[in-house]
Amino acid sequence: MTGLAIQPAPVWHLSFGDPQVVVLAGYALVVPVVAGVFVVIAVQSRVAIPFDRVQEHGYWLRRHWLAALIAVGVWAVGLTFFGGMPYASGAPPTVVAKVVGGQFYWSIAPNRFALGSRVRFDVTSLDVTHGFGVYDPRGHLIGSVQAMPGYHNELDLTLTTAGTYHVLCFEFCGIGHDHMQSSFVVANG
Repeated sequence: MTGLAIQPAPVWHLSFGDPQVVVLAGYALVVPVVAGVFVVIAVQSRVAIPFDRVQEHGYWLRRHWLAALIAVGVWAVGLTFFGGMPYASGAPPTVVAKVVGGQFYWSIAPNRFALGSRVRFDVTSLDVTHGFGVYDPRGHLIGSVQAMPGYHNELDLTLTTAGTYHVLCFEFCGIGHDHMQSSFVVANG
């Protein structure tokens, strides 16, 4: 395709309240604990311990490990349900945007939305399968869907942050895949 303008990659910043940072901090705390448990088990495996004592400690550990996994699961589900995720809340869309992917471009119409809009992206492809991935102005992936020839897939998003949103292709679609990007704007009024 001639005249293809290559956009610079967006610069993204993370702040402490972002879910990605919270999950990373959780992993940074859990990984040393799990590694420590493995070290303790490895060291104690060289000492002969009566079976009754092993069974008693094993059942205690199993009960507490199950409780910890349930607590982490409840926290993770709560974060996704009540953590201000950008997905639409079930209300009908206020705008339907037609998205067509082709080697190696995205066509998005309209490409400007009002702040707070509930947008339904009606996504298809003209040639091969593409991955339609939407990043907010902070660089967080807020939604993705496959763009496939002959199919119309829908992605509903509530656009709550003003600025330029970037669209990238998530599916290797040919030699120009890395240049397949676009953007749209969300502004007040």
